[in-house]
Amino acid sequence: MFLAPHTVTALWITTKVSDPLLVFVLAILSHFLLDIIPHGDEDLGKYVNTKNRKVNYILKVGSFDVLISIGLAYFYFMRYPNIDSMIVYAAILGAWLPDVLWITIEVLKVKTLYWYIRFHTRVHTLIDYRYPLTYGVPVQLGFTILMMKLIF
Repeated sequence: MFLAPHTVTALWITTKVSDPLLVFVLAILSHFLLDIIPHGDEDLGKYVNTKNRKVNYILKVGSFDVLISIGLAYFYFMRYPNIDSMIVYAAILGAWLPDVLWITIEVLKVKTLYWYIRFHTRVHTLIDYRYPLTYGVPVQLGFTILMMKLIF
């Protein structure tokens, strides 16, 4: 799943919970709960013909996703200027941490932590259904917009 749905869900959590540690934990849990839902981006970069192009493609998509997520946080701060920023940062860190760990373990080839990759992959496949990216992007965008309506 892209980071934007995870981010907006974490921001929504901050509207209900004010303890940064609890927000952090709930954001991590929400990440895994959202990842259970098939989200159509599992084959991102599948049709790019070389490894370098695939990495570049995924980096471009990921960078755009990070910018959108940062924009969501920015607008959240504009909407709730008196919110404790520590709570928001804890939420975003918790929402992003599972994927950041996954990527870090893969890139650095930390074999002792591959159990985490197996766990995260298992979460993604609990519901054994896949659909193409052409459906996945609108579904994730729709979810993000719905959550934004709940927040803003």
